[in-house]
Amino acid sequence: MATAGYRWYLGAQVLSLAGTMMSYTALFWLVLHIVGGGAPALAAVDAAQCLPMLLFSRRAGIILARHRAARIAMVTQSLQAAGSLAIGVPLLAGWMTIWYLVPLSFVIGCVQCVDLPARQTFMLDLVGEAELRRGTSLFATVTGLARIAGPAVAGIVIAASGETAVFFIDAVSFGGVIAVLAWLSAKPAPARHADAASGTPGNTPGGTPPGPPGRAAAAPAAARRFRWLLDLPPGVQAAAAMALLVGGFGLQFAVTNPLMATRVFHLGAFGFGLFGTFMAVGGIAGNYYSSRRKDPGRREFLAWALVFGAAECLAAVMPAVWAYDAVMVVIGAATQLFASSAIVYMQQATPAAQRGLALSAFNAGFIGFVPAGAFAVAAIASVAGTRWALIGPGLAILACGTVLIARAFPRERSMQLL
Repeated sequence: MATAGYRWYLGAQVLSLAGTMMSYTALFWLVLHIVGGGAPALAAVDAAQCLPMLLFSRRAGIILARHRAARIAMVTQSLQAAGSLAIGVPLLAGWMTIWYLVPLSFVIGCVQCVDLPARQTFMLDLVGEAELRRGTSLFATVTGLARIAGPAVAGIVIAASGETAVFFIDAVSFGGVIAVLAWLSAKPAPARHADAASGTPGNTPGGTPPGPPGRAAAAPAAARRFRWLLDLPPGVQAAAAMALLVGGFGLQFAVTNPLMATRVFHLGAFGFGLFGTFMAVGGIAGNYYSSRRKDPGRREFLAWALVFGAAECLAAVMPAVWAYDAVMVVIGAATQLFASSAIVYMQQATPAAQRGLALSAFNAGFIGFVPAGAFAVAAIASVAGTRWALIGPGLAILACGTVLIARAFPRERSMQLL
C-alpha cells in the first residue's frame, strides 16, 4: 500500500469522488425543484441509473475477465465525465426536462455498471490479496473525506450559483483519475490477470466453469441468463442476496432524503446536502473500524445488514433534524461495513477466474435492483407517508437477515456474529 501508484490513485480519487458526490446531490435536487418532480420522478431517475447493473452485470464480469481493470476504468471514467457535461451544457443553455434526464441517467448507469467492478478489481491489482481488506478500508476511509465534503459543498454551490456549476466541476474532477489510470495501465499486467484472461484449465475465458454437456441447452432462456449465479459458492450467493435487500431496497435515500428534507423537516438545499455529509462521516468511521479488523467471517456482512435495518427504522421515527442526522451517521457506518466485509469475503471465497463475476453479482444486487426498490419506496411514500418509506425496507432487511443467519450458515449458530 506504500506504492507510488496506490498513493497517486488515492489522491486522484479523493478529488473525483468529491465531484461525483456533488453531482449526485445536485441531480436529485434538480429533479425535485427545477424539473418539478415528486417521488415518482425521483424514483424514475434513480431507477434508470441503476437498472443497467441488473441487466448487464454478467457482461461486465466477462469484460473484466478479458481486459485489464486499469484500462477499463480509464475508459469508463472518461465516459462519466462526458455524462456530467451532457447535463451541464443543456442547463447552461437554460433547458432541462425529466424526459431527457431519465434516458441519460440510463446511459450513465451503463457506464457505471462496468466502472464499479473495474475499480474494485483494480484495487486488488494495486495492493494484492494479502492486503486487500486493509487497502480497501484505508482507501474508503480517505476517500470518505470527499464524500463528506461533496454534498455540503454541493449545497453551497447550488445556493450560490445553481446546479449547472456543479456538473461542470464534476466533469473536471475526473481528469486526475484518468491521468493516473493512463500511467498505471502502461505498466505490465499482473500475472493473475493474464491467467484469467486466457482461461485456466476447467474454466472458460469468461471465468465461468462449464456445466454438464447439454444442460445449458435444455434450460429455459431466462434460467440460462442467471445460471452463472448458481455456479458461485453458496456463501457468495448469500452475500449477493443480502446486497439486493440492503442496496436495492434499503439504500433508497435518493428518494427518501429529498422528501424528508422538504416534506418532513422543511429544509433548503444546504440542509438536504448535510444528510449525505453525515452519512459520509459514518462511512469514514465504519471504514476505519474495518481497516483494523482481520478478514471477515462468513456471517459478518449479515450482522452489519441487521444494524443497517435497525438504524433505518430508527431514522424513520426521529422527531428533529439533529436526531435524523445522528442516525444517518450510524447508517453510513453500517453501509460501509456491510459492503466492505461482503466484497472482501466474496473475493476471498471465489477463485481468481470468478472474481469478476462474484463482484458483478454483488453489484447486481446492491445496485441493479434499485429500480424496483425505488418505485416501491416511492409508492410507499405516496400512499403511507415518507416515514413509512424508511420503516418498510428496514423491517424487511431485519427479517431476511435473521433468516439468512439461521439458514445460510447453520453450522455457525453457536458462534458470535462479530
